[in-house]
Amino acid sequence: MMDTSMLGQILVVLREKLVESGVPDAVIEKIQTSEPPSAELGDIAIACFFLAPVWAVKPIEAATRVAEMLEGAHDAIAAVRVAGPYVNISVRTEWLVAGLSHAGSLRKKEVKTRLRKSPRIMFEYCQPNTHKEFHIGHMRNACYGSALVNIWRGAGRNVMAVTYNNDVGSGVSKTVWAYKKFHSEEKPPKEKGRWLAGMYVEATRLLEEHPEWKEEVSDVLRKLESGDKEWHKLWKTTRQWSLDEFKAIYKELGLKFDASFNESDIKERGHEIAEELLQRGIAKQSQGAVIMDFEAMKKGVLILRKSDGAGNYATSDLALAEKKFKKYVVDEAVIVTDNRQDLYFEQLFMTLQAYGFTQKFTHLSYDLVTLPEGAMSSRKGTVVLYESLRDEVVDGAIAETEKRHPEWSAKKVRTVAHALAIAAIKFTMVRSSPQKIIVFDKSEMLSFEGYTAPYLEYTLARISSIFKKAGRVVRMPKQFAWTEREHALWVKLARGGDVVDSAAAANDPSELARYCFELAKDFASYYENSHVLDTDAQVRAARLLLCRNIQASLSTHMQMLGLPIVSEM
Repeated sequence: MMDTSMLGQILVVLREKLVESGVPDAVIEKIQTSEPPSAELGDIAIACFFLAPVWAVKPIEAATRVAEMLEGAHDAIAAVRVAGPYVNISVRTEWLVAGLSHAGSLRKKEVKTRLRKSPRIMFEYCQPNTHKEFHIGHMRNACYGSALVNIWRGAGRNVMAVTYNNDVGSGVSKTVWAYKKFHSEEKPPKEKGRWLAGMYVEATRLLEEHPEWKEEVSDVLRKLESGDKEWHKLWKTTRQWSLDEFKAIYKELGLKFDASFNESDIKERGHEIAEELLQRGIAKQSQGAVIMDFEAMKKGVLILRKSDGAGNYATSDLALAEKKFKKYVVDEAVIVTDNRQDLYFEQLFMTLQAYGFTQKFTHLSYDLVTLPEGAMSSRKGTVVLYESLRDEVVDGAIAETEKRHPEWSAKKVRTVAHALAIAAIKFTMVRSSPQKIIVFDKSEMLSFEGYTAPYLEYTLARISSIFKKAGRVVRMPKQFAWTEREHALWVKLARGGDVVDSAAAANDPSELARYCFELAKDFASYYENSHVLDTDAQVRAARLLLCRNIQASLSTHMQMLGLPIVSEM
C-alpha cells in the first residue's frame, strides 16, 4: 500500500462511488489494498470479495463494476485493469513525483492529527538487572523496544518511553556478598559495572562448590530487605555503578527514556497489595505462600509472596502497575519482554483486574537471542557482554574502514567505524520478526553485502557521493519521460509512510527494516543500469531528484529503526 496521504485520494473517490451505489458503510470499511503480484499488473490492487454478496454477483463481476467506477475518476489513475476478483490500478508517475514533493509535510500533518486523537501510552522496555551484566540478550529488548517506540510515534501514537531497573532480590544479594567477601579491598577498575557483573557469575559458581555459604547470602538478602545501614550503603554504591553503566550504554545506543522506575522504590507497596488480595479473599495461602490460583482456567498459579515472606517479580509488578497510573496520566501500559514471560503476564494482568484495575495492560514479546552453541546463561557466565561485542565489532569496522580509506585520520576512522558498528548490532536485532529466534553471528553483521546495516549505510554514502560530484543542477523539466524502473522506484517511495503504519500495527520493526533493504537494493540496481550524472542536463536533474528522495526516505526510516547514519564510507 502507498502512503495514506496519496493512496487516500484514490480511495476517497472509490468510497464516494460506493456510497452513491448504496453500499453500506460497514462494507466500505472492509476495503483492502495490496501490491499486485507483479509490477506489470499495476501499482495498487483492490480486493472485491466483500462487495460480491452486497451486489449478489460473482467476485469478478464486482471487480468489473469497481473498475468502471474508477476509470478516469482521478488524475492519479493512469489505467485500471480487472484480474479475477481484483482491480489493479496503475498510477501516473508525474502524479507520484508531484505528490512526494509535498508528502513530508502532508505526512507530518496527518501524524499530528492522529496524535491529537491517540490515547497516551506508557511503553516500558529495557528492564536490566543491576549487579549483573548487560549482554546481547538485553540488546534485543533494547533495540526492539526503541525501534517500536520510534515507529509508533512515526505512525502518530502518543508514546511515553520508560525503563524499569530490577535492583533488588537474590541476584543482587549474591553479588554484594561476593564483593564484600572477596573483593572489598580491591581498587575498582574504570568499568565498574562490568567488574561487578563478573562477581555474580563468580558467586554462583562458588555457592555451587560451597553450599555451606548459601546461608550467608540469605542473611545478606534479609539485611538488605530490613534496611541494615552497612549493607544498604554498599548496595547503594554498587547499584550506582550498574546504573552509570546502563546510562552510558543507553547514550551509545541512542535510547531515550521519559522516565525510569526502580524495583527498590515499590517493592514494599507490592507486599501491601499482596496482603490486601489475601485479606479480600482474592488470593489464598498455599504451603505458607500467597498465591493467585488460575488452575481452573488452565493458567497455573502465580506466587505473590514466597513461603518465607520474601517477595518476587510479581510482588513488585503489582506495585509498579499502580505507580504508573498514579504518577502519570496514561491510558495504557505496554510492557516488552521475551516470550518466556507470556504466561506470567497473563497471570499478572488477571490479578490486577481482580484487584480492581480497569486500565488497559498489554504485553509484547519477542523470541530469544542465542549463540551458535546454544542458549546463554548469566548464571553460568555463557553470555556475550555488550561492551565486549561492541569492542569486537568496532575493531572489525576499523579494519574494514582503514582498508577502504587509508588516507583518513585515525580519529575519522574510529568515528565512522563506531557508528557503523552500532548500526550493525542494532540492525541485527530488528531485521528479524520478533517471533523468530536470533542466532547471533558476529562475522556476518559487518558484511557489506546482503541484509545488513553496512549495506544500507553504504547505499546512503554512495548517494551522498553522487551529490558531492553533481555541482550545479538545472531545474527539472515540467514534462519528463520516466522509465519503468524509475516509476517503480517512485512507487516504492510512495509506500514508505504506509510501511511505517503497517509495522506499527503489527508491532514488527522488521517490516520497516525489509523496506529499507529493498529500497537500497532497488537503488543499487537502478544506479548500475542508469547514468545519473553523465547524461543530458535535464535528465540529470530528474534523476538527481529521484536520488534525493531515495536518500531522504532511506535516512528517515533507518533512523526510525535506531541506526546512526554514516554519510561517508
